[in-house]
Amino acid sequence: MPRMPCSACFRRRVTLLLLLPGLRMAHSEPPRQRPVSTIEVAIALVVFFTAFLTPRGYVLSNLDQFRRE
Repeated sequence: MPRMPCSACFRRRVTLLLLLPGLRMAHSEPPRQRPVSTIEVAIALVVFFTAFLTPRGYVLSNLDQFRRE
């Protein structure tokens, strides 16, 4: 019994979205912008400062241990 090559089993047809008619202009108008609330800005600032300053604070507070190693 002849064996089929594996590449023939898993061959898929790929179509570029730019070549499909009607889908090119689906998003022709710009997205609507909504103003950012004060709470969202406060949460974003807390997250950024926590993400960047917490590791640096840990390193600076344990600097003697890092110098010994």
